Parts: sequence; C-alpha cells; structure tokens
Amino acid sequence: MTENTKTIAKNTGWYGLENIINAVITLFTSIAIARYLGPSKNGYIVYVSYIASVVAGLGGVGVPATTRKYMAEFFGMGDRGTARYIYLRTLLLQAGLATLATGGLLIWVLGDANPNYKLAAALLVLSIWPAMVNYVSAMANTAAEQMSANVPASVASTFTYFILVGATVVLHWGVVGVGLAVLLMRVVDFLVRFFPTLKRVLAWGTTHVQPPELARRMMKFSFQSVASMLVEQIVWGRSEVILLKILSTDIRQVAFYSAAFSMAEQLLMGAIIFGAAASTTIFAQYGRDKSRLPAITASSFRYLGLMTIPLHFIAAALAVPALLLFYGHQYADAAAVVALAPLMCMFKAFISPAQSLLQSVERQGWVIAATVAAGIVDIGVAWWLIPAHGAVGACIGNGAAQAVAVGAMWAVAIHLYKVKLPWMQIVKITFISTLAALTAHYIAVQFAPLWGILLGGTASLIVLFGLFYLMRVLETEDRSRLNTLTGMLPKKIGEPANKIMSLLIRPELVSAPEKSLL
Repeated sequence: MTENTKTIAKNTGWYGLENIINAVITLFTSIAIARYLGPSKNGYIVYVSYIASVVAGLGGVGVPATTRKYMAEFFGMGDRGTARYIYLRTLLLQAGLATLATGGLLIWVLGDANPNYKLAAALLVLSIWPAMVNYVSAMANTAAEQMSANVPASVASTFTYFILVGATVVLHWGVVGVGLAVLLMRVVDFLVRFFPTLKRVLAWGTTHVQPPELARRMMKFSFQSVASMLVEQIVWGRSEVILLKILSTDIRQVAFYSAAFSMAEQLLMGAIIFGAAASTTIFAQYGRDKSRLPAITASSFRYLGLMTIPLHFIAAALAVPALLLFYGHQYADAAAVVALAPLMCMFKAFISPAQSLLQSVERQGWVIAATVAAGIVDIGVAWWLIPAHGAVGACIGNGAAQAVAVGAMWAVAIHLYKVKLPWMQIVKITFISTLAALTAHYIAVQFAPLWGILLGGTASLIVLFGLFYLMRVLETEDRSRLNTLTGMLPKKIGEPANKIMSLLIRPELVSAPEKSLL
C-alpha cells in the first residue's frame, strides 16, 4: 500500500472521528431546538443564523483556503520554514478581516434586527470573529496532513454546545440561549485549537527561501477563493432560506427547509470526511509529483460513489418516518421536502476531488465559472418554484444547481487532465441502491416510524450487500484500503467490520494480484 493511501486512510479516520461526534451532537441539538421553539420561531432564528454563517463562511474561505493550499504545497516539497511564514502572515491578515466583518455586521444587526431577537442576533454575530480566525489554524493542521490535531477542539466545542442547548431547553432561555450556545461553542473551538497549533508552528525552522511569485500567487488564489465562495454560498449553502423569507408568506417553510437539509446533510458526513482527506493529499501531491493527480482524483470519485449513492437512496426512502420520529407531527408538512432532500444534495458529495484538482493546478477560474452558472440555475429555478411549492421548490432549485456545478467541474477535469472515471461501477452501484431503497420504502410504510426505520433499513442493507457481492462491486485493491480504515476502529467494531468487507470480495478476486493504490 502506497504512502498516499496510508495518509488518506489515516486522515479519513481522524477527520471521521471529529465529524461523527460533531454530526451526532449537532443533529440532536438541532432537533431539540426545532421541537422547543416550534416551526415559526425556529424559522426566524434559522434566518438570522444563516446570515451570520454566510459572513463567517466567506471569511473562512479566502485566506484559510490559501493557507491550506500553499502550506500543503511547501510541506510536499519539505520546506517547513516557508510553511511557517505563510501561517503567521495569513493568521494576522485573517484576524484583521474578522474584526472588520464582525464589527460591520454587528452595527447592522443592532440597528435592524427584530426587537424580540436582537440580543440573540448580536450573540450570533459575535461568534463570527472566533470562527473566522479559527479557520486558519484548522487549515494549517490539514495542510500538514495532521488532521488528528483538529479533533480535541472540535470535541470540546461540540460538547459545550450540547450542554448549553440542553440548558436552554430545560431553563427556557429561548432564542438568547441558542445564540449564547453558538458563541461559546466557537470561542472554545478557537481557544483549544489555536494555542497548540501556534506552538507547533513556532517550533518549525525559520529559514525559508520565499519564491518571488509566492505573494502574487497567494493573493490571486485568495481573491479567487472569495469570489468562488460568494457564488458557492448560493449553490452549496442554504441561500434559498433568503428566497423563502422573501417569496413565501409562510415562515414555517424556512424551518421545514432547514429541517430537511439538517437531516440530509448528515448523510454527506462520510463524503466530506473522505473528500477532505483526499483533497489534502491532492494538494500535497502537487508539490511531490503532479503526474499522479488524475489517478488519485479518479480513485477518490469511485470511493465517493461507493459510500454516497446507496446511503442517499436508502435515506430518501426512510426520510418521512425519520422526520415524524425525531421532529414530531408539528413538522409533518415537511414530508415532501424531507424525502426529496437526500437525492438533491447527493451531488455535493462528488465535488471535492474535482475542485481540489483544479485548485491544486491553479485553474480555479473553472471552479468559479461552474459555480456561477449553477448559481444562476439555482436562483432561477427557486424563484420560479418557491411561490407555489415553498420548501420543495427551494430544494429542487438547490439540487439542480448542484448537478450543474459538479457536472461542469468533472467535465473540465476529464477534458483537461484526462481523468478516467469508473462509469460502469457507478451504474452498478446506482442500480443496486435503487433496489435497496425500494425495499426499504415498501417495508417502512407498513409500520410505525421507529419499526419502519429499523425493519426497512435492515432489509435494504441485506439487499445492498447481497447484490454488492453478486455483482462484484468491490475489487481486490479495496481490501488493503478498507483494512487500513477498519484497523483504526476499536477492536470490537473493527474486526466485525473487516470480516463483512472481506465477505463482499469474492475469493477468486482476493487471490488475484493487487493493483497499485492511489
């Protein structure tokens, strides 16, 4: 197994641990908040939270994305001194930008926010500063291919949020409690991550030879990242929240849309984890050996298909029982959008390898062009459908935009860099996933929500793994990669998982010579 495979597997494991803990707690806290506040109050707080998250998100892309890209590049070349220099410079720049963004939005909120939500909105805005500055340290750890260093801060902040949301529900702190929970979560995340990262970076050597074009390249990449993020917020964020607020007379539609995407986006966790690990290696590989980038990108696409398509199809079949079980019947009107959301957001799972390839070779203009086109599609479709269909129209607009953006980026990667994708594998996986989803649906509708999820989900997995075996979806080379991942799990979980994966690879395939990995 190559060093790239080991690194991707290791970082996938650490990033996975971080995201699993965060996703589980975030899901439960979002459900608690939604049930506690109800669709109307929750609709407004979702709207305010979205505005704050957009500002923090924009600040988390330009400078931090530049930090990750160029620190990873110089790490790949063995030049830690230049990587240290990049971290310190971008950290100072980001702190200044965070101060300006937080101050400007705070003035706007205090002047224009609904009086009943003004304090909560101010707390949400104040959380922007630690969130923006924190991105630089997080990206520095990622660039160094040490994603384990990000875990302690994420765990500490997530549990802080969980405790404060629990206190809000029990002590009836209302929307102010939600705002306070978000602020303190981000402060804890910043403090626990920043000081250890700074200590590690300062320990690196100070000697570096700054390439004459570095400053110009970094500035160009940073501006392109921000421009890309501006349009990405339309496609990948929940920009439809703003259109729902403007075009729909029912504020509950905002809450319904948010509930649907809160559930659906949890399904992307595996793809985000793997994509982040693979992207880090793609950026570092640019500094080591550019010729292997297409192969790594294609292999990443295949694994994203394996983990994403079955999950999203089955989830769509079980979405309505899950909605009623977790959110209650006050959210029953969100059934259609909840069932649609897993399929509409599935495209997002495939973006990371193609986007990282284009960014690593500094062809980010293609990323921006694809996202701009998708943004136009999103606004057009959502504007057309929202007045009559509310959250469902917003969901369709978002899904159409994602399909356009992802399709365009992969088309460019295939055309310019000769990336060869395993289309036959994807067809097999889609066919199997469709049969598994139909099985889940027809069983689930016969029972109450909890039993429907348990029985329908179990039956769908039996169909899924059985057809994976019969149709030879997994290949010999998958054994080593999957063994690396299962080996990182606790023994009681890892050994059964390893046996299941081994059973899915036919014996005659196991005896065949393994292919080179990534």
